Amino acid sequence: MSVIQGFTRRETLELTGTTSNRLQYLERSGLVIPTRIGKSRKPTVIYTWEQVLEIRAIKHLRKEISLQTVRKIINFLDDSGFDDSLRDKKLIVIDDQVFWVQQDWQDFPEKMPSAIKVAGNNGKDVGQYILLVIPTLSEIVNDIWQAAATSPIVDFASFKQRAKVNCTHVA
Repeated sequence: MSVIQGFTRRETLELTGTTSNRLQYLERSGLVIPTRIGKSRKPTVIYTWEQVLEIRAIKHLRKEISLQTVRKIINFLDDSGFDDSLRDKKLIVIDDQVFWVQQDWQDFPEKMPSAIKVAGNNGKDVGQYILLVIPTLSEIVNDIWQAAATSPIVDFASFKQRAKVNCTHVA
């Protein structure tokens, strides 16, 4: 019997704290596309560890910005050849404009962080400033480990084998 290397839809819902409708939307919009196993009308849906982390990061962003803006950010990062991961990014949001702040530590402190415009709407010049700091990978991982440790749905022993992490976690 082979061991599935990912997480079922039900486990993903539990680990990410998101809704079934949100997972469906993320798939329809092409942001997070799970693997389907089996050819039946109801295949087993599997999410990778990396996808679970991305869903958790998207959930964090959604507290402050629209999913359409999240999609613009991911599309920009993907189209530009940058790492499309939302983890460890610092974003500034002004109305519909999104800037990704990159720090070049080689010249610090002579050089201040640079900002790359990620998304925008030309009709908006004045707006509210929001600084979004996506949690670090270790924070996202710790949140997921905590969810797994306290979940009545997730088999924690199996989870520990499937989670691809070599860092300190809360469990």
